[in-house]
Parts: sequence; structure tokens; C-alpha cells
Amino acid sequence: MNKNPIISRFAISTYFFLMGLIFSSWASRIPSIKDKFGFNEAELGAVLFMLPLGALSALPISGWIVGKYSSKRISFLSLFIYSCSLYSVGAVGSPTSLSIALFLFGFLGNMSNISMNAQGLSIQHLINKPILSGLHAMWSVGAFSAAAITGWMMKLEFSTDQHFMMIAVLGITCSVSLYFFLIEDLEDDQPVKIFVLPTKGLLLLGFICFCVAMSEGAMADWSSLYYRMVLKDLNLATTTGYTAFAFSMAIGRFMGDRLMNNFGYKKLLMLNGLFVVIGMSLALLFEFPVTVIIGFSMIGLGVSSVFPVVYIMASKNKSMPAAAALAAVSSVGFTGFLLGPPIIGFIAHEIGLRLSLVIVIILGIIILLLTQWLKESSD
Repeated sequence: MNKNPIISRFAISTYFFLMGLIFSSWASRIPSIKDKFGFNEAELGAVLFMLPLGALSALPISGWIVGKYSSKRISFLSLFIYSCSLYSVGAVGSPTSLSIALFLFGFLGNMSNISMNAQGLSIQHLINKPILSGLHAMWSVGAFSAAAITGWMMKLEFSTDQHFMMIAVLGITCSVSLYFFLIEDLEDDQPVKIFVLPTKGLLLLGFICFCVAMSEGAMADWSSLYYRMVLKDLNLATTTGYTAFAFSMAIGRFMGDRLMNNFGYKKLLMLNGLFVVIGMSLALLFEFPVTVIIGFSMIGLGVSSVFPVVYIMASKNKSMPAAAALAAVSSVGFTGFLLGPPIIGFIAHEIGLRLSLVIVIILGIIILLLTQWLKESSD
């Protein structure tokens, strides 16, 4: 086992950063993909559905693979191939090839999510202090960086496949060079199951996680298109709205630990839900670039600390090992993250993108209602 926990933490933090960078590089280029193939909203929604389909296909076997080959090896392999799959998404030339590439992209994304959280738990145990919130903050930093980089590359007129190739090379290089600083999983008489069905005590936390993840997924895939619709000027950068969202989400996660101490878990979750409701209402009611940016920023703050809070509450349950509880809640949330965008795509085709994003307001209200049933100490 690596005996320098500081370097190990840096390595897994960089892996999380790269995962956010890779996913959000794809998300920020969705308008370009839409234009490349001439998709309408329904056709784009159908293609986007291949992402959650791939992710859901990974769920039954991810836990077994990570348990058999260790989170260290699977974190490396999944990030390595995930980087390669990003390039394939930009390079394909037909809707069928794009669908296959997105299926693989979703499969590897979920495999990375589960293995990296398992590796983070091992390093957290070694350091003997919580680091999961910081790791998810690094994902947000990667997402923000990707949005900013995409805007810059579009300004310089880099094609989507050139852009994705540069990000893929970075991901491959870092995954290889930092692999040796990850640690082997800790021995346990009762091996942790990375994916398990949540017990009744964790189901409520899982639903909250699902709602906020679905909101985050909707912002990742549709915020750029909505902002472009509000701008009514294709010559201006369309990533500004998503950049504001991602930046605010990163800031909120870095502040998460302090906010938990000041407000407590339940009050903070309610504040998160309120920010989502107000933020999306502001963005949809007033179709001006400034109000959309402010609204998207509020949504970013709203979704920022829900995952860390839910993970901490889930880890305190007594019905199953902490790692198993975290994996169960994470899997439910990740499913929501991937199902949101295609659902909104189908609805947008019928009633328009602006009205379809009302779903995010409804999800924020559901978070508020579900939080009312939580106990501060969790179950």
C-alpha cells in the first residue's frame, strides 16, 4: 500500500477532476453535436438516452468487477478507456455510431463513478478524515473548467473531434502517471458490495439524491441550448450559462463542510432545494441573458452540497456497512443524473425546451418535501 496519503489523495482528486472534465466537455458540445447531425429535440433525446442505458448496463457488474480486481485497477482502466471514448463520440460520422459511442461512454462513466468512490473511501480510511466532499468538489472544478475550455475552443474554431482529442490525451496521460499513487483496497472480513439495493432507511436519501442528480443532468445537457435560445445570437458563446452553473456548484461544494456545521444536514438540504426552485423559476420567467445566468448560478449552489450531505447521512446508517450504503445511494443518484436529459428532450419536442425545464422546478419542490421527512441524524 502506498504510505503517503497526501499523494494518494492528490491522485484520486485528479481522477475526479478528469472525470468531471471529460463528461462536461461532452455536455458543453451537445449543441455542436445536434447541429452536426441535424437532430431535432426528440431525435437528440433518443440519442442521449444511450448514455443512461450504458450506465444502467454497468450497474449489475460494476460491484463484482471492482471487488474482484480492486478499485485501484478499475479506477485506472475505466478512466483510461473513458478518455478514449470521449474522442470516439466526437469522431463518429453517423447517428448509429454516435449511439454506440454514447452507450460505451455511459457504461464507462458509471464504472468510473463506482470505482473512484470506492477508492476514495479507502484513502479516506487511510487519512482518517472525510474527503468525499472535496473529491466531488474536484469533479465540479473539472466541469467548470470544461465549460470554460469549450467556450475558448469554440472561439478559436476548433472542431469537436479536435477538442475531444486534446481532452482525451490529457486524461490518458494523467490516468497512467497517477495510477501508481492510488492504494490497494483495505482487507475486510465482510467485503463491501459496491452496488446494492438500498434498504428502506436509505430509500428516502436515495430519492433526494435522484432528484438533485436529475436536475444536475438536465443542466449539463440542456442549459447551453436554452442559453443559446435566449441569446438569439449564434455568434456569441453559448457556454456562459453552463459555466456559471458549474462554477457556482464548485464553490458550493468547497463551502459544503462549513455550511453543514452552521446549518445542519436537514436545513442545508432544504436550502439546496429552495435555491433550485428559485433559480430555475428566475431563468424561465425572465428570458434575459443576465437573469438566466443568475438563475443558473443559483441552481449550481442548490445542487452543490446535496451529494456530500446525503453521503454523510447514508454512511451513518446502521443497516449496512458505510461503503455499501454510499454505493447504493450513489447508484440511485447517478441514474437520475443520466435519465434527466433524455426525458427533457422528449418533452421539449412536444411542448418546447422552456416549458420542459419546469421539471427542474418540480424536482426542487420534491427535494423540499422529502427533506421534511428526514431526521437530522439520519436513519
